[in-house]
Amino acid sequence: MRYKEEVYFAYWDIQSISQYLYGSSVKLLDGGHVLYENQFMPSGTVIHEWHSRANYQALRNTSQLPELKRGQNYIFGSHIETIPENSTYLKVEFMDARDEEISNQIIKQGERVSVRVPDNTQYYKVQLVSSGCHRFLFEGIYVAEEQLADYTVDRYWISDLLHQDSEKETMYVCFTEPELNRTGFIPEHVREHFSNVLIVNSSYREALLYMEERFYETLLETIEELAQEHLFEKVAFVGYGAISNIAALHYSKQFGNSYALVTDEFLSELDYQRLLERYRTRVNPPIFKELLLQQFNPTKVKEYADLKTRPRELANIEYLLDKSFLLQAIDLEKIEEWMRENEN
Repeated sequence: MRYKEEVYFAYWDIQSISQYLYGSSVKLLDGGHVLYENQFMPSGTVIHEWHSRANYQALRNTSQLPELKRGQNYIFGSHIETIPENSTYLKVEFMDARDEEISNQIIKQGERVSVRVPDNTQYYKVQLVSSGCHRFLFEGIYVAEEQLADYTVDRYWISDLLHQDSEKETMYVCFTEPELNRTGFIPEHVREHFSNVLIVNSSYREALLYMEERFYETLLETIEELAQEHLFEKVAFVGYGAISNIAALHYSKQFGNSYALVTDEFLSELDYQRLLERYRTRVNPPIFKELLLQQFNPTKVKEYADLKTRPRELANIEYLLDKSFLLQAIDLEKIEEWMRENEN
């Protein structure tokens, strides 16, 4: 599957003020599902709202939706079960630079509707609206380009090889970092920092640490095929948060001439184990104690960002806007030199 055809999930933001709470019972269940109940909610009530533009001061939200290309068509839909049946709908609103609505599209429950992005769109928002709903179980809303292919493996995706450069001998494999309330997303201006890059993503919360067995085998095979086809001599696995960093360490141990580029953000051994506890039948986890020690191997792992020494105020602002900005801190010339010095 090509990266541009990736499905993007947005989940319920329990901290957002853009949700209808008056007289409502909202329970966050295992797996991130939300059970919502309100017996007296009027039809037409906006239950929850997601924005593509960060507005932390007014709405206490970061960017919750992916960037869309003007003039292109996207599929919108939701995963929700309601009582009564079909008693919610989505409303997609496209806004201009003056915060005025350009157009909107209503998407009935259970429908997958193709929506064209107006040429003068500055940002957009998606609303979950009641049409007589009393109770629902909500997983998420999704956005995907119109020419959507099947999942590579369940809810994981592997991109084509992007920004190809035949003169370079290294392939970069970048794992997206899952966000609290949405699928991880790496903007184009960040991806352009790399040549010969493979983007790996998942709509699962915590991405199952990218260690789901079927996906694991698929990714290894994909990397081997691309390395042979393009004659790459090295593979560098890249992370920028606690989930993507541990994935980069894990996969870098599966090839002889491979490396990991990470930040200093990791969870504890116990926390990683807890994340996979419910998925034991689907994941073959590593020994996390040994894997975490791998980050201190100076010949195989390079820490390119030390967040613990950054001013807390600055780090928080940047993280609210976009975690993936950290990838631009990687000095690729120095990384290539370091890898050459440590080649097998």
